[in-house]
Amino acid sequence: MRTKISLLILCAAALAQAGTKKITVEDSLAIHRVAGPKFSPDGNWILYTETEWDRKDDRQVSHLWVARTSGGAPVKLTSGEKGETAPQWAPDGSRIAFLADRGGADSKSGNQIWVIRPDGGEAEKLTSEENAISEFQWAPNGKRIAFVTTDERKDKADREKRKKDKFDAILVDADYNYAHLWTIEVDSKTKKRVTEGAFTVSAPRWSPDSKSIAYVESSMGKQESSFFDLNADRNSDIFVVSADGGVPKRLTSNPGPDTSPAWSPDGSEIAYLSAMDPRSWAEKTDVIVMPASGGTPKNLTKDFPDSAGAAKWSPDGKSIYWDAEEGVHRHIFRVPVSGGKIVHITEGEMLYADFDVSPDGSRLASSVDNSMSPADIWLINVSGSGRTRVSHANPQFDDFAVAKSEAVHWKGPDNFEVEGWLTYPLDYQAGKKVPMILSIHGGPYGANSARFDARAQIFAAHGYAVLAPNPRGSTGYGTKFEQANVADWGGKDFGDLMAGVDAMIAKGVADPDKLVVMGGSYGGFMTFWTITQTNRFKAAIGHAGISDWYSFYGQSDIPGLMTYGFAGQPWSATATYRKYSPITYVDKVKTPIMITHGEQDRRVPIQQAEEYFRGLRGNGVEAIFVRYPREGHGIAEPNHQIDLVGRQLEWFEKHLN
Repeated sequence: MRTKISLLILCAAALAQAGTKKITVEDSLAIHRVAGPKFSPDGNWILYTETEWDRKDDRQVSHLWVARTSGGAPVKLTSGEKGETAPQWAPDGSRIAFLADRGGADSKSGNQIWVIRPDGGEAEKLTSEENAISEFQWAPNGKRIAFVTTDERKDKADREKRKKDKFDAILVDADYNYAHLWTIEVDSKTKKRVTEGAFTVSAPRWSPDSKSIAYVESSMGKQESSFFDLNADRNSDIFVVSADGGVPKRLTSNPGPDTSPAWSPDGSEIAYLSAMDPRSWAEKTDVIVMPASGGTPKNLTKDFPDSAGAAKWSPDGKSIYWDAEEGVHRHIFRVPVSGGKIVHITEGEMLYADFDVSPDGSRLASSVDNSMSPADIWLINVSGSGRTRVSHANPQFDDFAVAKSEAVHWKGPDNFEVEGWLTYPLDYQAGKKVPMILSIHGGPYGANSARFDARAQIFAAHGYAVLAPNPRGSTGYGTKFEQANVADWGGKDFGDLMAGVDAMIAKGVADPDKLVVMGGSYGGFMTFWTITQTNRFKAAIGHAGISDWYSFYGQSDIPGLMTYGFAGQPWSATATYRKYSPITYVDKVKTPIMITHGEQDRRVPIQQAEEYFRGLRGNGVEAIFVRYPREGHGIAEPNHQIDLVGRQLEWFEKHLN
């Protein structure tokens, strides 16, 4: 154990090389983000994506990189104008397939499959579909690729004419378009449609003999030009179909979602993720294995406390790996397929995610993140020891000063154990009370983690402590914890937040006279809610927040979330919807607030912000409302991010000084 701990310390030291420069929002946008490591078939190379800031066109773009597992500088493989994603090795390692939109500024077809040699050169376009390809997989024999694309409408010409003539009314929640499974011959480019019907296909996975394809089937469809679809399906199932077409075989009939199929190396079994209750948004997701021909499923993670990530088989077919949240961290686990003890492979204050298993089964490639520096790709022995850094995505990071952060704990209502992540101001002096931001996460089924948080570092560089709590309802602490706020959004979870603030005051960190609060999505709701319940905060910032649960049910694309979270629909649980809506108590608000929202937000439509803003203004509260054109639920455009962070800093400084 001492050896493993020493390795963890060395790994953390390698991840963080503190400098003196304070991080700005521009610096945070310039941080490269790595993801999706994949071993080459011979195990000698790692393929991954690296996302960077395209300042000229005001966007983030991803490109493909390769690195030797034996060491050496990684090589950038692609540099397309709009970037490249989802790379996959050919089974013989001679080529790499990826998704890219290289059709020019006026392209409407979106991502297509392209193929390139791993030593570089010009990429060859493999598909030319009318609509974008959402996902694909290379057949193990290397001859074909399976892909998913949305059907081209049979009445396309008629629809285009109706649009031109402005007879283009839309019947909501009807006339859906579906995505289906196709195959294409890599050499001849001959295509074949594999599935047909009123359902959508996702996650295609070839059998090892390249004769069959497993996939996820959902009743969900898309409606052209619709603002949102109400046909969200939480009852998906696993099917298997011949790669040449035919009648698919249904493998699962669980009433909840069954997703992420993965064939065993010998093709005899399929592992997948399953949650039993389609109504529950906080249901535990387990790793299930069943015969590929159908039969009795076996739950491998029934004794595991949290939801599992997608399963990956060991090359010998004897074990299955997955990653999962564990408090403020994320780790990789393994269990024998025959059943038995779950092995906790990785340890320490790290986040391991998006991993791959080497062809010989001896190593893992994973993105590794911690609070002191952005993620990089590392190689890890399957024993959990022996780490080797593969990527060096942010060499400039050595120049930056990084604020200290740590896990903190306290008790909420009912003596409930709660954890959070506290970032101190730069150059913090023990015992000194400082301004503190209460930063509330979205969800509610989400979590704050010990990842590198550039936004928290920006605030730390301006003298703030940042408390990022995980109140009841957060993920990573077991199903009971995650379900502990059902029908009580804004009740005891709000109490957990306030207890956390009290704990940081008692700790001697937070100045009780210089407290501010912020959050987005569910965190935006909780920010709106907080200032209706207390006047202890000097200022607030709420992004994409919900102000009226009753109206939100009819506006959002996820009405089922409220049906679960409030244990009923608005007309059957009216009192609960009203009780926990910030708009109900808008006349109690005294705290100055800045409201921000994306104008194209479909998850939380901007009407929620408008409603709250009008209520606040009508009651004489100091409130400003910033709308971001083209933006959805989050703020994606880099220039908008620069604007947003600048406004946030100014707003807090104005009300604390």
